[in-house]
Amino acid sequence: MAPRPLKLVVFDTTDTPRAARERRRAAGASPDGRAMGSPGLSPIWRAGTLLHRLAFAADASLGATSWSEALEWAAAKSRELGRPIASLQVWGHGGWGSMAIGATELDRAALRPGSALAASIDAFKAALAGPESLFWLRCCSAFGHTTGQQFAEALAVRLGCRVAGHTHIIGVVQSGTHSLRPGEKAAWDADEGVKKSGGRAIAALTSALDAPNTVSCLALGLPEDY
Repeated sequence: MAPRPLKLVVFDTTDTPRAARERRRAAGASPDGRAMGSPGLSPIWRAGTLLHRLAFAADASLGATSWSEALEWAAAKSRELGRPIASLQVWGHGGWGSMAIGATELDRAALRPGSALAASIDAFKAALAGPESLFWLRCCSAFGHTTGQQFAEALAVRLGCRVAGHTHIIGVVQSGTHSLRPGEKAAWDADEGVKKSGGRAIAALTSALDAPNTVSCLALGLPEDY
């Protein structure tokens, strides 16, 4: 019998309340879809991983300080247990076309051959169970705007698996939840979750119960039809 594939969760452990206060003091306007004014969510994300473990929705979890640490840990956990990866949820902060862990960014540039993350991405890809494995970026607005659509399409091709993300700023509710597979084009509207002024995108919209494809922050997995 083939081993059961792993469900993994990683969160950004650097978003402490102190770091958030310093970020707020330095922050200006955010034209790239990022949320402003986070209270420091690492403690909440850490508690969320416990919920997933207790509900058997995650086999292992990690608080990471960088994307290389996150991806290399997932690949190493797969090798250690002799089980491929069915899903990896990553919790942190994002904006149109990118997601951060600590000071590192996963974006289209990071997906290119020779990038600083190329080897880590390759190791993670090799550990996936197959094209139906899920890589879910549970962060604000990474799939929003045309920049986010292009990122989603490139990410699916680079990993060779299903990828998921959001078009809105997320919190207790998480709106604009979409996924696609390698070779698919983003089917959601590029303006979904985008606030405009004078025809120009100026910010991401906050999630709402009546917004498209909304899930709860307590959702343990991605709805199949999303």
